[in-house]
Amino acid sequence: MGGIPQIFLLSAGAALIAVVGFFVVSRVFKPIDLEEHQQFLDAMLNIVGTLVSILLGLLVAAALDRYQAVEDSVDSEAASVAQIFRLTVGLPDKTRDRLRDLCSEYGTGVVNDEWPKMEEGETSKEVFFTYVKLVTTVSNFQPSNDGESNLHQALISAIQEVGDCRRKRMLALHSTWTRQLMPMLITCSIIVLAFAYLYVRRGAVLHAVLICFVAIALGGNLGLVFVLSNPFAGDWKILPVSFQFNNKLLEEFKTDPRLMKYLLPHRVRAKKLAEDEDDDNDVATKAKTSGSAKGATNDAPNKKDKKDAEEDE
Repeated sequence: MGGIPQIFLLSAGAALIAVVGFFVVSRVFKPIDLEEHQQFLDAMLNIVGTLVSILLGLLVAAALDRYQAVEDSVDSEAASVAQIFRLTVGLPDKTRDRLRDLCSEYGTGVVNDEWPKMEEGETSKEVFFTYVKLVTTVSNFQPSNDGESNLHQALISAIQEVGDCRRKRMLALHSTWTRQLMPMLITCSIIVLAFAYLYVRRGAVLHAVLICFVAIALGGNLGLVFVLSNPFAGDWKILPVSFQFNNKLLEEFKTDPRLMKYLLPHRVRAKKLAEDEDDDNDVATKAKTSGSAKGATNDAPNKKDKKDAEEDE
């Protein structure tokens, strides 16, 4: 597209077609008698224009709602993956490490592999296999106490949310309602322009300009429906911002010691915090001892000077 937004190109294309049609109609067809047919044309144009405007308005609103729903679903999917990563704190070491690796692998695969393929209408089998591994790991986990049982229930809810959101994303990718409705929308737009041509007189430049404006409005609405109905391609494509944020956050947890200790199991984290507290106490004790020794050293010369003064007297 050369950097030009699609909707502008669609509007410009509609205007160009309308202007060409205007000159063709004005030169080829004989103008009708407006004095005889004015009232009938006005009534018909009002009916057709109202129906087309209502249809386009409803479709644009529906397309916008679907677009926002898909965007929210992507955010919920990423949030659920992050929730699984957080809930692994209280799990056994083997299961915890396995789930964390799968969460990182899933997020990286969605951003680097699946999202570029979705622009072409395809999905990633590798990311799907990673999702299957997540489901299998969570489902096969056997809790050994009440705490792990509660975490298991939360993990099941989170993995179900990931699956539901992923399914909505796939359905939106393969949706065909735009291709089914677009021929009807184009036909309605052509009918509106045809009615507008009936009012044209030879050499009426003002009429050509007004028809161009009508075509731009129709083309803009058709462009909105088309762009919003393709949420993973084009100028208004949804970006995996939530997954990118997840990946960045997970990397920080793996590399930052201050964050890493909060993802350790409870018993290890408590021991680590106790060790850090002991280290802080040791530093404070050493600082206090050093201060006392320094004070004693400073007092020694003062006592010696006082003794010398007494001997002089």
